[in-house]
Amino acid sequence: MSQDTTMIPLSLLTSAFGVGLQYDSQNQMIELSYNGKVIKLSAGSKQAWVNSSPVTLTASPEVKSGKTMVPLTLLTQVMGLQAIVDAKTKDVSIVGSRQEEIAAAGVSLDSDLGKTMIGDSYYGWSMKYPTGFVNDPKQPYARLISKDSGGWVYEERAYQSRDRIFYVTLVICDEADFRNPAKYSGYKDLLDSFTLSYPKGSSTVKDLSTVEGNFRWYTQEDMGLKLKVPANWQNSYNQAFTQFSSADGRQWIKVKITSKEEGLTLEDWAKRHEQMYRDQINESYLKVDSAPASTMVAGVPAIEQKFSSSDGAFWYSEHDFFFFKGNYKVYVEIAYDPEATEQEKKELVQTIKQSLTVNQSAMNPAMGEIADDDLVDQDQMATIKFAEQKFSISIPEHWKEIRGDGITKTYEFLGGNAMILAGPGKIAAVRKEVEQSIKENSSSYAYLIKDNKPITVAGANGYKLYVVGNNDGARFEKTIYLLEKGKNMYMIAFTVSEWVKTKALEQRLQKIIDSIQFTDGK
Repeated sequence: MSQDTTMIPLSLLTSAFGVGLQYDSQNQMIELSYNGKVIKLSAGSKQAWVNSSPVTLTASPEVKSGKTMVPLTLLTQVMGLQAIVDAKTKDVSIVGSRQEEIAAAGVSLDSDLGKTMIGDSYYGWSMKYPTGFVNDPKQPYARLISKDSGGWVYEERAYQSRDRIFYVTLVICDEADFRNPAKYSGYKDLLDSFTLSYPKGSSTVKDLSTVEGNFRWYTQEDMGLKLKVPANWQNSYNQAFTQFSSADGRQWIKVKITSKEEGLTLEDWAKRHEQMYRDQINESYLKVDSAPASTMVAGVPAIEQKFSSSDGAFWYSEHDFFFFKGNYKVYVEIAYDPEATEQEKKELVQTIKQSLTVNQSAMNPAMGEIADDDLVDQDQMATIKFAEQKFSISIPEHWKEIRGDGITKTYEFLGGNAMILAGPGKIAAVRKEVEQSIKENSSSYAYLIKDNKPITVAGANGYKLYVVGNNDGARFEKTIYLLEKGKNMYMIAFTVSEWVKTKALEQRLQKIIDSIQFTDGK
């Protein structure tokens, strides 16, 4: 008895009568569905709704000992069940039919009839819906309570199982609810139900897993893209393409959708792609394993080609597909471990190839024209000016700036980086510092100075240092230009991995040096 009303466990409705139950965490509403009726109610309030019409309960739902209790009159007056009270024993019998299925049209939330828990069979965890069941946790966890500036309270828990960490986070919008023991007991009951096990074969658990065999489905709605990817690969999230990678980064799948240029053929596109590789990767680190071959992908003609390339430390095997879908071109790149068995390689490629679809009609119409960065002119230059130092230099527009302050700028490109420094100072002191740094790091990077000679660039005298090194088996080189003009000194340093040292890149770097200008000779 509570509030002068007989109260019963909410869980009784789901177990005995098949009542559909969902919890709207955002609005903190309990939603019940039974025989065409949708009933919404919340703890602490007598106000309820039956098929969107307001009703007043005889007592408000409440949490007692971890169980959500509702008034018995909810069953008799609203749900049409019959309650019989034995005057002698005070036993209450509730009589009614069990609901076998729920009409979808009358349910605003997915009720999942008969499901009292959720879980993931692939990752191996489960927990209950917030229906008042008690489950004592059998594994330790880390716990953190925090509150943001808006007053929302966060209870975060972290569980470890072998090499995985599982995070469970509860967000409570009103701190008063978190501080209320009666309400918090319901929250705690839900959190405590998390367990690092999955009850296989149980009909009461809704399996959230999307894994089929060793693969899971991935959908990118804006692009109308759908395919299977290895279940344990992680989405790398890149604006230019969709990519999933293995934990060690040595295997991946990349899908890139861009607008098709007028008149472009599959053969021309594949040749252009191969040439791009030859311009970017040193011939000693690139193998074209096969000539382009015809195939079918996503129901349309496609070209496939195999490459092998190395970053100096590892070799990667790559299987590429090229095809058109309407006004778009689709590039698929699958990289697998060269040491994998032929069966593993075949399964990976075939599963991705056969599952991949691109539905142009489902694409976000706002996508419009999608530029292809492969068409970017690698030699298009942008001029960088150091006004105070009376100095300018041009660099490729596609290089990414990773640091920029008043006198130092650093840029990143495939397999290397460039640093430009301009400021007051004397070249002799800077040269000494550079040579000392090379000497101090010789044991770590096996540095070897191959050239150290005086030079003149754009009328400024200086030195050029050419150094080779080795970083965990990957060979690289540094070319450092030190110049002095008036009261200022200038340093332009390129670090280039050997695997990207091509004739095209060497010409590009020389073009940068040739662009140097001093606007004031004083």
